Amino acid sequence: MAADFTVGLGMSCLCRLLRFNEMTKKKKYFWEIGSDPPVLEQHSAVKHRIIESYVRNYVQTVMAQATIPRLQLTLVDGFSGGGCYLAEDGSGFVDGSPLLMMRAVREVRAFLNLSRNKPREICVNYELIDIEPKTVEYLNYWFNARNNEGVLDQEDVKRTNVKCADFLKELPRIKAAIKARKMGERAIFLLDQYSYDDLPMKEIAEILTSIKKSEIILTFNVGSLMTFISDQAVNRKPMAKIGLESYIPWEQIGALKASDSQKWRQVLQRHVAHGIKSEVGAKYATLFFVKPLGSNTWDYWLIHLCNHYKAHEVMKDLHWEHATEFGHELEPGVFMQGYDANRDQEYTQQTPFDFGSDSKERCVEGIREYFGQQIYALNKPIPLRELIESCVSRSPGSIQHFLNAARILHVSQDIVICDACGNVRRPSKHYSLDDIVEHSRRIRLFY
Repeated sequence: MAADFTVGLGMSCLCRLLRFNEMTKKKKYFWEIGSDPPVLEQHSAVKHRIIESYVRNYVQTVMAQATIPRLQLTLVDGFSGGGCYLAEDGSGFVDGSPLLMMRAVREVRAFLNLSRNKPREICVNYELIDIEPKTVEYLNYWFNARNNEGVLDQEDVKRTNVKCADFLKELPRIKAAIKARKMGERAIFLLDQYSYDDLPMKEIAEILTSIKKSEIILTFNVGSLMTFISDQAVNRKPMAKIGLESYIPWEQIGALKASDSQKWRQVLQRHVAHGIKSEVGAKYATLFFVKPLGSNTWDYWLIHLCNHYKAHEVMKDLHWEHATEFGHELEPGVFMQGYDANRDQEYTQQTPFDFGSDSKERCVEGIREYFGQQIYALNKPIPLRELIESCVSRSPGSIQHFLNAARILHVSQDIVICDACGNVRRPSKHYSLDDIVEHSRRIRLFY
């Protein structure tokens, strides 16, 4: 109802409504010494668990070989907040993302050095940025309090830079500092901005292209976008600001909203998802809704952008570990990005994918169908790795789901799988990404 109502609003009225919405959100996350910090709602707590787990898994993955003596890493929290919240259940104070990243590093550092005479070094620089002076003041206050409690490693404390500034203005300095560090330019950027129009896509693209081993964890308030979007100048301006205006089917929005409330959300999601991935130029992306409790079932996207397959796989595995708290409204197997009216029937009647009880089966079945069509249409051998990587960013599936789908096709003799030396393989529970796949010449199911 809110979306239909805003279509008819005057431009000035809609501008005020949008500003009020953003002001309300910013006030909701308000820090000031002497006052209680904001409450950490369930959906934000899920996001924080993902961030903490990913940093821990990232370090463990990079340092998997015991002979690696040292890791140089930069962790950037570009919209850091005050570092402290009240637990939603009233149990007390909980740490925000800056402290959670430090806790993850501390834990994995201790784990990697168990029973070792010569310690392995985890050298992390922390860049913690927020534009609100009172928020930064509170972050310093909470950071010092946690340090006095002895829960932070002193080497992390010494390498932490807390700054009150606009992230985009600080970005050139941060990039230069990362590139000046030796041993690989490794960096993770956490960009949890207030509004979907706070961060242009070109800036994200520049991070990924200029820093060789950089990754980005981005929140994108697509729920707010879909609530207020319509074909008016006030809507086009923020989309133009972030570089996504050309991906929105502006002339179709009114008709789509009037015809089917679920369909227009799906169509818009396809366009925005396609625009984000195209503009940032990331080779791999995960894009899922974080699901708040209550009537607002879909709120914002948690997006991971990177150019290395292993990083993508680690993040996707975390989504499956937190299965009930993520989802999307697109196909469960391999979904299409963008929208083509001539293929409209393929988009309709999609039930939301929510990692529920039957989600693995739905995901594998969708991948199986896609693989069968692609392998038959290709009509020549293709490495399994290449087949998976061609569509992995458009699927909720992890590597195991893709291998299971290949096995089903193999068992049913719809495809032939050979090892890298050309030897024909029998159906197995274990395949190599170097295996070669082609459609069976005996059975043709995928016309």
